[in-house]
Amino acid sequence: MEFLGIGYQELILILVLLLVVVGPERLPAMAYQIGRVVRQMQRYARAVRNEFSDEFDYLETQYRTVRGEVDSARESFRGEQARFQAEMRESTPVLSEPLLPPVDDAGTPLTTFHAPSGAEAPAATPQPQAAPEPAADRPPLVF
Repeated sequence: MEFLGIGYQELILILVLLLVVVGPERLPAMAYQIGRVVRQMQRYARAVRNEFSDEFDYLETQYRTVRGEVDSARESFRGEQARFQAEMRESTPVLSEPLLPPVDDAGTPLTTFHAPSGAEAPAATPQPQAAPEPAADRPPLVF
Protein backbone atom coordinates (compact mmCIF):
# COMPACT_ATOMS: atom_id res chain seq x y z
CA MET A 1 0.00 0.00 0.00
CA GLU A 2 1.29 3.44 -0.93
CA PHE A 3 0.48 6.88 0.35
CA LEU A 4 1.12 9.66 -2.18
CA GLY A 5 3.61 7.43 -3.96
CA ILE A 6 5.45 6.68 -0.72
CA GLY A 7 5.68 3.06 0.41
CA TYR A 8 6.15 1.68 3.95
CA GLN A 9 9.91 1.67 3.77
CA GLU A 10 10.13 5.31 2.70
CA LEU A 11 7.61 6.34 5.38
CA ILE A 12 9.62 4.61 8.13
CA LEU A 13 12.80 6.26 6.85
CA ILE A 14 11.13 9.71 6.94
CA LEU A 15 9.90 9.11 10.53
CA VAL A 16 13.37 8.03 11.68
CA LEU A 17 15.00 11.08 10.04
CA LEU A 18 12.35 13.33 11.58
CA LEU A 19 13.04 11.83 15.01
CA VAL A 20 16.77 12.39 14.58
CA VAL A 21 16.47 15.95 13.21
CA VAL A 22 13.69 17.26 15.46
CA GLY A 23 14.48 15.24 18.53
CA PRO A 24 12.26 13.28 20.88
CA GLU A 25 11.39 16.32 23.02
CA ARG A 26 9.90 18.46 20.23
CA LEU A 27 8.38 15.62 18.15
CA PRO A 28 4.99 15.51 20.00
CA ALA A 29 4.57 19.30 19.72
CA MET A 30 5.43 19.16 16.03
CA ALA A 31 2.97 16.29 15.44
CA TYR A 32 0.31 18.36 17.22
CA GLN A 33 1.04 21.38 14.98
CA ILE A 34 0.91 19.20 11.82
CA GLY A 35 -2.40 17.69 12.94
CA ARG A 36 -3.79 21.15 13.65
CA VAL A 37 -2.76 22.41 10.20
CA VAL A 38 -4.32 19.35 8.52
CA ARG A 39 -7.61 19.87 10.43
CA GLN A 40 -7.64 23.57 9.50
CA MET A 41 -7.06 22.74 5.83
CA GLN A 42 -9.92 20.22 5.97
CA ARG A 43 -12.15 22.91 7.48
CA TYR A 44 -11.23 25.32 4.68
CA ALA A 45 -11.85 22.66 2.04
CA ARG A 46 -15.26 21.85 3.57
CA ALA A 47 -16.18 25.56 3.66
CA VAL A 48 -15.23 26.01 0.01
CA ARG A 49 -17.17 22.87 -0.96
CA ASN A 50 -20.24 24.10 0.94
CA GLU A 51 -19.94 27.53 -0.67
CA PHE A 52 -19.83 25.99 -4.15
CA SER A 53 -22.75 23.73 -3.28
CA ASP A 54 -24.82 26.71 -2.11
CA GLU A 55 -23.98 28.65 -5.28
CA PHE A 56 -24.91 25.71 -7.49
CA ASP A 57 -28.21 25.31 -5.62
CA TYR A 58 -28.94 29.01 -6.07
CA LEU A 59 -28.13 28.83 -9.78
CA GLU A 60 -30.34 25.74 -10.14
CA THR A 61 -33.32 27.51 -8.56
CA GLN A 62 -32.73 30.55 -10.78
CA TYR A 63 -32.55 28.28 -13.84
CA ARG A 64 -35.82 26.58 -12.91
CA THR A 65 -37.51 29.96 -12.39
CA VAL A 66 -36.35 31.31 -15.74
CA ARG A 67 -37.20 28.02 -17.46
CA GLY A 68 -40.73 28.19 -16.06
CA GLU A 69 -41.14 31.76 -17.29
CA VAL A 70 -39.88 30.81 -20.74
CA ASP A 71 -42.26 27.83 -20.88
CA SER A 72 -45.24 29.96 -19.85
CA ALA A 73 -44.31 32.64 -22.41
CA ARG A 74 -43.99 29.95 -25.08
CA GLU A 75 -47.42 28.55 -24.26
CA SER A 76 -48.92 32.04 -24.27
CA PHE A 77 -47.28 32.77 -27.62
CA ARG A 78 -48.59 29.53 -29.13
CA GLY A 79 -52.10 30.31 -27.92
CA GLU A 80 -51.96 33.81 -29.40
CA GLN A 81 -50.58 32.41 -32.65
CA ALA A 82 -53.41 29.87 -32.91
CA ARG A 83 -55.96 32.60 -32.17
CA PHE A 84 -54.40 34.88 -34.80
CA GLN A 85 -54.38 32.13 -37.43
CA ALA A 86 -58.02 31.25 -36.72
CA GLU A 87 -58.98 34.92 -36.94
CA MET A 88 -57.11 35.29 -40.24
CA ARG A 89 -58.83 32.20 -41.68
CA GLU A 90 -62.23 33.57 -40.71
CA SER A 91 -61.63 37.07 -42.06
CA THR A 92 -59.95 36.09 -45.34
CA PRO A 93 -62.44 35.24 -48.11
CA VAL A 94 -61.78 32.19 -50.20
CA LEU A 95 -60.68 33.17 -53.68
CA SER A 96 -62.52 31.31 -56.44
CA GLU A 97 -60.89 33.04 -59.41
CA PRO A 98 -57.25 33.76 -60.08
CA LEU A 99 -56.07 37.24 -59.22
CA LEU A 100 -54.12 37.74 -62.46
CA PRO A 101 -55.17 36.80 -66.03
CA PRO A 102 -53.27 33.91 -67.61
CA VAL A 103 -50.23 34.86 -69.70
CA ASP A 104 -48.31 33.11 -72.47
CA ASP A 105 -44.54 32.49 -72.61
CA ALA A 106 -43.85 36.00 -73.83
CA GLY A 107 -45.73 37.52 -70.92
CA THR A 108 -48.72 38.85 -72.87
CA PRO A 109 -52.13 38.23 -71.34
CA LEU A 110 -54.24 35.60 -73.03
CA THR A 111 -57.76 36.64 -73.90
CA THR A 112 -60.49 34.10 -73.56
CA PHE A 113 -63.49 34.18 -75.77
CA HIS A 114 -66.87 33.31 -74.35
CA ALA A 115 -68.87 31.43 -76.94
CA PRO A 116 -72.31 32.78 -77.64
CA SER A 117 -75.09 30.40 -76.80
CA GLY A 118 -75.44 27.69 -79.45
CA ALA A 119 -72.34 28.74 -81.41
CA GLU A 120 -68.77 27.78 -80.95
CA ALA A 121 -66.12 30.48 -80.85
CA PRO A 122 -62.81 30.12 -82.65
CA ALA A 123 -59.87 29.36 -80.43
CA ALA A 124 -57.57 32.23 -79.70
CA THR A 125 -54.08 31.68 -81.01
CA PRO A 126 -51.44 34.00 -79.71
CA GLN A 127 -49.28 35.67 -82.31
CA PRO A 128 -45.58 35.19 -81.82
CA GLN A 129 -43.89 38.43 -80.99
CA ALA A 130 -40.34 39.40 -81.61
CA ALA A 131 -38.23 39.54 -78.47
CA PRO A 132 -37.53 43.12 -77.42
CA GLU A 133 -33.95 44.19 -77.94
CA PRO A 134 -32.00 44.91 -74.76
CA ALA A 135 -31.27 48.51 -74.00
CA ALA A 136 -27.76 49.68 -74.80
CA ASP A 137 -27.06 50.81 -71.25
CA ARG A 138 -28.15 47.54 -69.57
CA PRO A 139 -26.70 44.06 -70.01
CA PRO A 140 -29.16 41.43 -71.27
CA LEU A 141 -30.95 39.30 -68.68
CA VAL A 142 -29.87 35.66 -68.72
CA PHE A 143 -31.85 33.00 -66.94
